[in-house]
Amino acid sequence: MKICAQNNITFQRRLKPSEEAGYSHVLNSAKSKGKSVLIIPATSLPNKTGVGNIGTKESLEFFDFAKKYWGINEVQILPMGQYHKHNEYYPFYSGTSMDLGSHVINIKDYISQEDYNKIVKSSPHQTHVNFDCLKTEEKALRKIFEEGKFKSEFEKFKFENSERLEPKALYRVLHEINGTHEYKNWNDIDKNLYELPPDKRAKRIEEIKKLKGKEIDFYYFKQFLAEDSLKRAKEELNKRGLKLNGDMICGFSYDEVWANQKAFHKDTTIGWELPALNFDTPEGEKLLREKVKFYAQKYDGIRVDAAETYINQPQIKDGIINKKYYGEKILDIIEEEVKKVKGADFDYKSIMLENTHSKNHIGIYTSDYLSSSWGSSKSFLKLGWNPDSFIIGAKNHDSPVSLITREQKKALSEIYGEIKNEKEFMKLKLAEPMSAKHNMIYFMDALNIEGQFQNNINANENYAKLVPLDYQEKYFSALENGKGFNPMDALERNFKVQGLDKKEPKLFKQIIKYRKILEQKEKQTHSALKWCIGIICSGLMLYGLVKYYKNHTSDSI
Repeated sequence: MKICAQNNITFQRRLKPSEEAGYSHVLNSAKSKGKSVLIIPATSLPNKTGVGNIGTKESLEFFDFAKKYWGINEVQILPMGQYHKHNEYYPFYSGTSMDLGSHVINIKDYISQEDYNKIVKSSPHQTHVNFDCLKTEEKALRKIFEEGKFKSEFEKFKFENSERLEPKALYRVLHEINGTHEYKNWNDIDKNLYELPPDKRAKRIEEIKKLKGKEIDFYYFKQFLAEDSLKRAKEELNKRGLKLNGDMICGFSYDEVWANQKAFHKDTTIGWELPALNFDTPEGEKLLREKVKFYAQKYDGIRVDAAETYINQPQIKDGIINKKYYGEKILDIIEEEVKKVKGADFDYKSIMLENTHSKNHIGIYTSDYLSSSWGSSKSFLKLGWNPDSFIIGAKNHDSPVSLITREQKKALSEIYGEIKNEKEFMKLKLAEPMSAKHNMIYFMDALNIEGQFQNNINANENYAKLVPLDYQEKYFSALENGKGFNPMDALERNFKVQGLDKKEPKLFKQIIKYRKILEQKEKQTHSALKWCIGIICSGLMLYGLVKYYKNHTSDSI
């Protein structure tokens, strides 16, 4: 018996198959020919397991949707390294910079359907990312590890990556042996392991491996699966015409500092409690180059987190801040390493710098602090910036909740004219970046998900906003209510401001046509039709139950 679920019926207007090609043609003809980037944490992608992953069927369908409706050509994810629970939440930017977290593993690709179903069952539909579900996945991973799956491929991976990963694996078990992750509180041998003479170091490492060899190998195994998952996901995105950009965090984790102590300024940070890399030492430069190489090998492009700290490095010690200016010297090192991996003809604009730009690379900016002289494409062009030197969006992962300030309202009014209400303000805030050659959209803005991604007040919501499985329903509902991101609305407004409505009237007419389609309200007849279908479904259910009852009653007599 097939039961009709009335709450799954929807009549919201969206593109018909016959309209999709025309919509895509108009969108691609009217918007800029530069980068159109969707920013989203991988863990926030729609999922059935509690935590999102970029390579799943659900995620790839979402990226197809975003490409079709929003015209994206690149995906920017948040850091993918190891991170841990801190003050009851999981902050991405406190993770490792040169390995991958278990959340990167597309678990379904490696375990049985039965075990996958158990994970799904243990993770009922959530309104937020449920990072604790990774503990259930960990059990499934340990099971296939102990079964010896992928043995030959795994051994090859271990051999090729041991130099980078061995210190990280050792750090994790030494954390257990010494009872704390703070290596400065370990015994003298362990806390200075990589400062010891080679023979003494090798002897102690051998002792650790005899004691914790299985756990060390399990760490390697998870890295093996994570790198395989990331590679597969990137290939799937590339097939769809989408580039994948990695987020290269500016800091280093405990294990990276512990294993490379000469590479850092002692007891010195760059802010945010992050250790200050000493660029002037051979060890510091070597570690930076290794980090860049790691990202260049795994992604199409790199977002350089807090890029200004490379150009003008803050060095904070005992509460005193000193700055050392490096100009573009460090950025040149980053470029050199990317070039070694990608080849001499790589696109320099695949290196994107947060809150700063340079002669070759794009700067990443948001209009969080929009004013008449800052934060808009128009203001940056007035400053004499090259259109190729910046990418702009309304918000990103650490943006505050959008408020209509007098300064922002004034800036947008100067571009678009009078702003009538809050909905209008938000539409204009999303429209303005689309006037730039390179633009970006944060997933919460695109889908009209309210609140703030980085939420230090509510630990359950911090870094845990989620794209629901019914995101299409919610997106089109938002459009009907005058909210959410309608790229045709943005293009219409920008065409008018730039006079393109007069220069390209045919294209402008098509923009209006598709804008109206996406905003079209549900017709009254739909309500009656919904009622009729509901009655039919209820009748079918009743009929099925009666038939079932009769059959089973007759069997028992």
